[in-house]
Amino acid sequence: MFVRHDLRFSLKVIDCQTKHFNMKGLSSASPVLTCRQALELETSILQDESAQWAAVQRAGVSVANAIYLDFQELQPLPEKFRALALIGKGHNAADALIVCAQILADFPRASVTLLLTAEPESMKPLAKRAYDNLKGRVHIHLVGEDQDEAAIHALLSEDSKGNGYAMCIDGLLGMSFVPPVRESMRTLLGAINRYEHIGLRAAVDLPSGKGDISDEMCFQADFTYATGIAKKVLFEGIANCGRVRYMDLGFFDAEPNHALHASELVLHQSILNPLRALRPASVDKRSFGHIFILGGSAFMPGALLMAVQAAVRSGVGLVTAFAPQSVAATLAAQVPEAMWVPWPETSNGTLSPRAMPLLLDRIEQCTAVLLGPGMGKDRNTEMLVQKVIQLVEQPVILDADALGIRAIELATKRKSSMGPVILTPHMGEFMHIAKLDQPDYSNETLMDFCQRYEVMTVLKSTHTRLCDGEKVWYNVCGGPVLSRGGSGDLLAGLIGGMVAKDNPSIQASIARGIVLHGEAAQHLARAHGQTAVHTTQLLDYMADVLRST
Repeated sequence: MFVRHDLRFSLKVIDCQTKHFNMKGLSSASPVLTCRQALELETSILQDESAQWAAVQRAGVSVANAIYLDFQELQPLPEKFRALALIGKGHNAADALIVCAQILADFPRASVTLLLTAEPESMKPLAKRAYDNLKGRVHIHLVGEDQDEAAIHALLSEDSKGNGYAMCIDGLLGMSFVPPVRESMRTLLGAINRYEHIGLRAAVDLPSGKGDISDEMCFQADFTYATGIAKKVLFEGIANCGRVRYMDLGFFDAEPNHALHASELVLHQSILNPLRALRPASVDKRSFGHIFILGGSAFMPGALLMAVQAAVRSGVGLVTAFAPQSVAATLAAQVPEAMWVPWPETSNGTLSPRAMPLLLDRIEQCTAVLLGPGMGKDRNTEMLVQKVIQLVEQPVILDADALGIRAIELATKRKSSMGPVILTPHMGEFMHIAKLDQPDYSNETLMDFCQRYEVMTVLKSTHTRLCDGEKVWYNVCGGPVLSRGGSGDLLAGLIGGMVAKDNPSIQASIARGIVLHGEAAQHLARAHGQTAVHTTQLLDYMADVLRST
């Protein structure tokens, strides 16, 4: 059974004068293409064997270094470990073989085993070249047509001396794959997928069996390292692909127009570079924006606290938090860098809409407003959010309890001179505000929603997406370490702080918040694993992210 994917790719010329939105400054992204389109583009860019070989080497080295980092979520990588590589005949095999060569260069005591599915003489030139460079330094086994799963498991057990492998690198099939997977390779993939003694399963570019048309038998990757061009199939569900990493090989440095006109893009870590630059000497706190944050309730003050903590770390110049008067003093003692304004409460312990003058009397001081974290949902908070949408001209970020249908409908009535409304839902919240009966992860639905309500949306999921109604940007950093309470509150605070700094591009500001949040989470997981951590620890790794390159 094959799964057919949509091969359409829209290359829209975007009007940069769309209401509320300025596209300037979001160049740190590369287009997401179908495999067919990616193959055509690579062929046009890499026109001779020397250019192809240079790209293969860059890809292999990049993937190896990324695997080292990701493995740290399991444990520190030992000096002496075993790696297994599945090797086909094409360029994907060449990439994987370079990964193996880099492993041996970086870890001379490591051991690498190659499982070949064809005689080396049948390999394509780049793969054969990479294979020849490894001969004599690796264990080599040819998987025959007659070997069943039990025989393959026995081979692996004997080769590893019963200790298994730290990692398995999939280099069987690449983006040229057309189903079906032949029977012997199907047996091999099934055997590898069910072999329990592998620490990390890494697919180079694509899991074998995935493509514009995918086979039901695919390599089950923990991580997929997309090399050069990110393929659409990687974002159409996490089945078999695991977590996606994008390896920028510089293809779009020479072809920037592909990124300019693509409707789907993947964000680069380089979006954070402006945060790494020296600040001008002649600035003060007023030079970097002022975020207002409304949220919290007597029964849920922690969400507001986390949003404020994140905003303070965003680099924004000033943070003012409006908190329920019963908890304001306690929260202020924990984040003294922020200015705390006690807000009168309702009988339910939520923010009273009658106290709007507390906000409006100060509104000229701020450059963005964030509402929602820990606010609670009742008629009073709904009225408060609606008033903010109607009266506040600055960009407004709605998170968590502020995500009400009526408030979002009011976004369409904001004047063109007013800042955008930015939403940060997870799928459950998105289903509510988009009036969906079931989860829908399609970009078409997300774009239609943003266009209909004239909003920008950060849809939180495995691959968090930013959509402005015309384009979708994927974030590929983060991971399961974020699957815990409070992660969204931190993200909302970061996004609010970034937007408040009045950067020339709203999209770029939001993207920086998303990527910084994800990168900090990765640093946390690599330092302490995914389990025995707490949410706010990732704030301590934001500085490390910005100090690294």
